[in-house]
Order: sequence, then C-alpha cells, then structure tokens
Amino acid sequence: MHAPALPPDAAILRALFAARDSYVSGSALAEQLGVTRAAVWKRMESLQEIGYPILSQPHSGYRLDEALPDILCADEIIARLPATRIPWRPVVFAETQSTNDLANREAHIGHPQGLCIAADRQTKGRGRRGRSWHARAGDSLLASVLLRPGWPLTQVARLTIVASLAIAEAAESLVPARIDIKWPNDLFHDGRKLGGILTEISADAETIGAAVVGFGVNCRQLPSDFPEELRAKATSLCQLAGGSVRRADLLLAILTRLDAWIAAPFEEAREAWARRCLSLGRLVSVETASGPRQGQALGLDENGALLLRGENGRVEAITAGDIA
Repeated sequence: MHAPALPPDAAILRALFAARDSYVSGSALAEQLGVTRAAVWKRMESLQEIGYPILSQPHSGYRLDEALPDILCADEIIARLPATRIPWRPVVFAETQSTNDLANREAHIGHPQGLCIAADRQTKGRGRRGRSWHARAGDSLLASVLLRPGWPLTQVARLTIVASLAIAEAAESLVPARIDIKWPNDLFHDGRKLGGILTEISADAETIGAAVVGFGVNCRQLPSDFPEELRAKATSLCQLAGGSVRRADLLLAILTRLDAWIAAPFEEAREAWARRCLSLGRLVSVETASGPRQGQALGLDENGALLLRGENGRVEAITAGDIA
C-alpha cells in the first residue's frame, strides 16, 4: 500500500527540513513534483510570504535558514510527521470559536480518527466545567484531536490520562524543565499552570464511539502577558526554555507521543503518569458531580479512574472531578 502523495508545499518543506545543513536542488524538486523550476520558485516565494526563511543560492538551490520563526502551518506538520499508527490529518485556522466544537462537528458526521484541528486564536475556547480559556493570538498551542479508540465506555478516564502524559512528555522534550500533572487534566511546572485538557466523547451504552481531546499549552507568554491575578499561577514554555519554542515542534511531539501511548498497554501509561502526578499520596478534596469527596489520592485503577481513600477507610473510584 502506497502512502498518499504529499501536497506540493508539504513535499517542499519535507525536503528542506530533511536537508537543514545543505541546499536542495530546484531541478530535483521540480522533477519530484512534476512541475517546472519556475513553479518551484513561485512556491518558495509563497512559503517565504508565510514566514519561512528560505535562502536561495544559484547553482545550489534552496535551504532553510537556521533561525525558524514560530509558524503553525499544516503543511509543515504533514511534512515532518513520522510514521504513526494513527493517520494524523492536521488543519490549521487563524481563528475559530473552538477547536473542540469543530472536531466534535466532524466526529458527528463520521470523520475518521486522526483529524487534528489547531488555531492561532479561539474566540470561545473553553476548559472543563464550562470555564473559559483565553489566549492572545499565537501565544498558545490550541488544538483538538479526534480519536476513535474503540475502548469500552468504562475506560473513558484513560483518554485524559494518556493525553496528559503525552503532552507532558512532549513539552518536556523541548524545555529543560520537569512537567508535572495535576489530576485530572492540568499541566504544571513548579506550582504554575502550563496547560490544560478538555476531553469530550460520544458513546453508546458500552463503547466510546468518538473522543475529542482538546488541549491548550502556554507557549509564548511572558509574565506580563498574563492577567495580574494569574502571573504567580501560570507559566509558559518560553519562560521555561529561556527563549522561543515553536508550536509546530510541540504539536509534532504531542501527536507522536499520543500515538504511542494510545497503543501502549495502559499499565505502562498508568505507571509513567503516576511518576508525574502531583496529587498522589496527598489528602485532597475532589469536586464531583454528586458533591465533594475528601481523602487520600492513592493512584489510578485499571480504567483510569482516581482511587480515593476516604476518612472511613473505603476506597472510591472517581472518574471525573476537580481537585481543589
């Protein structure tokens, strides 16, 4: 089975990223794409207009400059994605109301898994329990992925667990800092929030038919970019790295890690997640749909639910809630 042909700009970017320290021949690209060298030059111009720093040298060809700006472009994601089990299909918008809403709409009309919708800005972004998610255009990675894992409905809590683990690992691969997880869906560094996850599903009585996992990760914010009341409570990858972090690099790392953890035995994910979780072993208060629960957070059960030992010594499995 042959892989589908890349869109022309994605094919060009794949060649440029694969040869970062050398030039790519314009004639070779023209032959690969089945177009003229003049057509290749026009596509290079269009990529430069987007912001890609493409250098050209007579008789040598084209190459990318070493310093790459923070461009979130679907063609680049397509170009740089490694082979994965999930056939990721990225789409990027300059602005949308909610990436989760768009992905849910596509899920309801039968779109297969692998759709990844990202946006520079959301006008009606939201978090858990209807909370708003505000971010200036381009400051955060805002994206949603459509999954159809075919898992039993009893395993719904696993989705947020593997997603938070994948995003934490992806972020940590780009910055010299440890990324922790606060059950059930928040990413932290040194007590400051870095990002969050919103998982929404459609299911029948027994099986998850579709799941949309949305995530927002602070990328470019400086302390002054956060509202004053959040400056001591929030952070960004830029602050942790001491410099810029490209959202495309982060999204590629997330898709790669999510693909791996979806396929891995959940026991492995549970152990890796537990090593990052800030909540385990502590006395916590959990807000659930049926009221607050207090107790010691022990870990996760085989379905991904939080095990909470109450004051009476009984252990309760909590699928959804928020730790105060």
